[in-house]
Amino acid sequence: MISASIILLTKNGETDINNCLSAILSQKTSHLFEVIAIDSGSADSTPDILSKFPLKVVHIRPEEFGHGTTRNLGARLANGRYLVYITQDAIPFNENWLELLINSVDGNKEIAGAYSRNIPKGGCDPFEARYVAKAWGEKREVKSIKNYKNFKELVFFSNTSSCIRKDIWEKFPFNEELVQTEDQDWSKKVLEAGYKIVYEPASIVYHSHTYSIKKLFSKYFDAGTAHKQIFKDNNNVYLPLIPLFAIAVMLLDLNFMVDRNYRLLSILKWIPNSVIRHLIEAMGFWLGLHSRFLPVKIKRNFTMYGRY
Repeated sequence: MISASIILLTKNGETDINNCLSAILSQKTSHLFEVIAIDSGSADSTPDILSKFPLKVVHIRPEEFGHGTTRNLGARLANGRYLVYITQDAIPFNENWLELLINSVDGNKEIAGAYSRNIPKGGCDPFEARYVAKAWGEKREVKSIKNYKNFKELVFFSNTSSCIRKDIWEKFPFNEELVQTEDQDWSKKVLEAGYKIVYEPASIVYHSHTYSIKKLFSKYFDAGTAHKQIFKDNNNVYLPLIPLFAIAVMLLDLNFMVDRNYRLLSILKWIPNSVIRHLIEAMGFWLGLHSRFLPVKIKRNFTMYGRY
């Protein structure tokens, strides 16, 4: 009788996990659902918090975790015909998040999956706030291979908050070889197979990050590596132009802050920080695109997950 299985991946998520689960379990929906949490070796209070909620908890070793691998595990454990993925730091915006997300897929066999809109959490830096605003707009989209213009924009899909049909997952499980962006690889495959995906901006989660410089580098290194694996190109990132890129994107940050009425002192403090962070972002991505030329030991130091 279960319609949907909500699959939550956790590790050291004590900051957000209570709010995330409280919002999930307060959903008003016509779909009967279960919650499955897969914890990969939390060393904080996350396991204790999970134990207080009515859900199934599965524990795996940290070295067993993989973005595709662990999500495939969740799908195999699921009883629902819809697989709803949400990350531990994503907080459903209201009590209609789940209903709107599932209804975007329900009853239409042409649609393989749907994903929610992200809005930034309070206090995130302008770099992240601008990215979130750009990546997740307010217009609903039904994406099809028949009417695409930009292929890389077409296949954009996010397991931060998503719903996919389990029967489609059985045909197209997540790629377990990718260090990240398993969601966009999955989207690419189902679109090429003739299915559609939906961006549902009415289904909303709070989600954003404020990364340290080291984590920012690792995130984009992994993104570059995965990009090369999925799209088989270098994305036209030219090393000598990276400083110009950093300045150009800093100007976008500046324009964003002015439009959002940031205080002048905050803007002045952010400008040099912005240039540095965009340099790190671009260098990490460029090195990820060329990671096949790097020794394994260096790649393991660069990646966010410590293994290659």
